[in-house]
Amino acid sequence: MKSDIHFGTDGWRAKIAEGFTFEKVGKVSQALAAVLPARSSVLVGFDTRFASDRFAKQVGQILIANKHKAILADSIIPTPALSLMVGLRQAQAGVMITASHNSGEYNGYKIKLPPGVSAPSSFTQLIEKHILKAPVVLNPDQVCPTFSWKSEYLNILKKKVDLASIKNAGLKIVVDSMHGAGQRLLEELLSGGKTQVRTIAGQPDPLFGGRHPEPIAENLKPLCTEVKLWKAAVGFANDGDADRIGMVDECGHYVDVHKIHALIFYHLKNHRKENGSIIKTVSGTMMIEKMAQAWNCPVVETPVGFKYIGEQMMKNDVLLGMEESGGIAIKNHLPERDGLLSALLLTEALSIFRKPVTVILSQLQKQFGPYFSCRHDMAQIPSELQLKIIEHLKGNPPLRIAGTRILGTNTLDGLKFQMDNAWLLIRSSGTEPLLRIYAEASSLKQVQKILAETHRMILSLLRPQNRR
Repeated sequence: MKSDIHFGTDGWRAKIAEGFTFEKVGKVSQALAAVLPARSSVLVGFDTRFASDRFAKQVGQILIANKHKAILADSIIPTPALSLMVGLRQAQAGVMITASHNSGEYNGYKIKLPPGVSAPSSFTQLIEKHILKAPVVLNPDQVCPTFSWKSEYLNILKKKVDLASIKNAGLKIVVDSMHGAGQRLLEELLSGGKTQVRTIAGQPDPLFGGRHPEPIAENLKPLCTEVKLWKAAVGFANDGDADRIGMVDECGHYVDVHKIHALIFYHLKNHRKENGSIIKTVSGTMMIEKMAQAWNCPVVETPVGFKYIGEQMMKNDVLLGMEESGGIAIKNHLPERDGLLSALLLTEALSIFRKPVTVILSQLQKQFGPYFSCRHDMAQIPSELQLKIIEHLKGNPPLRIAGTRILGTNTLDGLKFQMDNAWLLIRSSGTEPLLRIYAEASSLKQVQKILAETHRMILSLLRPQNRR
């Protein structure tokens, strides 16, 4: 008999009460207890989702029953706070009960290993193998010790930027916490000066106010509206567990994450004079490659999933690690993403530029672009069929897409077609039942043409007569 519990690019996720149950969380925790060294120290945190605190308590009780030392967060915390504490407390592991950016019907189980990085596939595969090997050992009356890490985490963030200059800059900032673990933490960090911060959706809500807690354009209409109404300089959003960043310019328009990457890269390299290599996933922008080439920074490309970026950051001198879904890791902080630090660094950049976001991004596009990126997700396609589509296209690649000749392919993650000043990536999501299509080109019109033609091509392959 095989277990139906499988870890994706960052943890195991399932619908609450259907796949994500106390029974299954117990099995995963028992497997984790089995693969950890004897008497390991494990930190356990949780987000704002339904029963996350109860699931986290169960994790701690099972670890303690298996002779490990477990310490439970005393309140909701962002995932990067837990990741940071794993390293600082020299714990052997961390468990975060969260489904990150997934909708409120989901919950999940993230595992962090020293120094706060997402557990690699080799570790999670070992857990999967142990899930059915032993009965769960649990004492429901076991008291799990708790600790507050929030203040320590915030104090560390304060030292990562020039907080005094940011507070003095007189910026107006809107923060959309999307009812997730970010709560009012950015407002707390930046209050007390000329800069004003207004938080929306700062109260915890298991259903995230009816929104999908992923900081992308379609979910950030409230933030866009608030930025325009308040005439703010910028708006920031964090996902459900606050490890990702979204951004809105002073006009209330969504800023795609590739431009966020470019802005932070420029800031770290030119304002802060920092050095190191750049790690980007296969879905990252060509703009970063142009910037890195201009500044003699090595670039390493990885599959999608921050665990791959974390592995590179632990082995090399890395300035910046970034992924298309809004995750950014910064040198001398964590080999892991942190949505709050990303927002602080972007605010620091604005306080130095002293120009509107639209002007700054226009200047970067003129110097290193222009580039436009979009992603289209196709749902209701079974995983095995997604893989068949990708394999078929590997063996039978088109000669052209949207009138642009294919120059080469990249199979690092899914299938990526390289074109002249453009690319197309087709891959299966590691965390959701989606086939993702990404494209980038030097004009938005060309990106839209590439995505539309690819969508039609995949629909054609889905027809029964073509599924052979």
